[in-house]
Amino acid sequence: MANQQELFFEAIKAALPEYQNMAQSIAEVLEVSTNEAYKKIRGSSILNLQQIIKLSDSFRVPFIYKPDQLPTVTFDYLSVDQEIPNMLLYLQDLLKNLKQIQQSKHKHITITTDDIPLFHFFKYPELTCFKLFFWSDSVMNTDVKFDPSGFAAEIIEISKELNQIYLEIPCTEIWSKDTVHGTIEQIRYAFEAGYITKALAEQIIEQVRYCLTDMNMYAISSKKTIDPAHTFNWYNCDVLGSISYLVDFKDSMACYNRFNTFNYLRTEDQPYCKQTKQWMQGLIMKSVSFSGQGKSTGTNTCIMLLPSVINY
Repeated sequence: MANQQELFFEAIKAALPEYQNMAQSIAEVLEVSTNEAYKKIRGSSILNLQQIIKLSDSFRVPFIYKPDQLPTVTFDYLSVDQEIPNMLLYLQDLLKNLKQIQQSKHKHITITTDDIPLFHFFKYPELTCFKLFFWSDSVMNTDVKFDPSGFAAEIIEISKELNQIYLEIPCTEIWSKDTVHGTIEQIRYAFEAGYITKALAEQIIEQVRYCLTDMNMYAISSKKTIDPAHTFNWYNCDVLGSISYLVDFKDSMACYNRFNTFNYLRTEDQPYCKQTKQWMQGLIMKSVSFSGQGKSTGTNTCIMLLPSVINY
């Protein structure tokens, strides 16, 4: 129990903003003295079941227990209606998670992906709406036409906030050779199937071009903003195998695995996260770096592909 309690408090610490005093926060939730809260944190005083529930509910951090003989991993996920996906709810959940990461003193996100990370899209309204439309249409399988004006203003506002927050979080991205092709083929399919007009397809393609130009700038300077703390490391690897986001808080980690087109599974199981980190580090050893090279030929090659997407 002591080891699980220690891991539990490490997870709570990672979830707290840097300015928030952990012992005082624990004391307030459990309605005990600060001295007693410190004992709980050190493990000299054991939490009871009711206290575990209170802490889990207050800080939205699960208490994970598994017998040593059972190699199981517990995942959480946002339950989005698969028949009528609520994209606003989806984005609000993303924002909550990303803000929690941003507020941590020590944080770093490592991504392996065969699709351009959605946070880069969120800077561009029509491209954002198209990706959300394509995802929901893939699930719903309807014949609804794509109309960016049909998306709520709140979706655009949250998307831009997500993009800005992501730019301020140090990260490493590992792309496969087909990462850009997925979005290009989605636009091509939507145009040929009559979901979008030629003019709208051209506008979305142009925004993909802008997005890749942004990537080029991040790669050249190895950072996403003028702040040197907002580091950006970019790699290309021929074979990845999965879309995963690993958040490293120094003292603990969290892993997000994408599934069902746009959804994700989340776990703070440390052995699982450690294994994922080792796998990602192995990929980096076999990858080509685009960062800090003075010129990003990888992005320039991707940009050259864009004019041929739509057959006029």
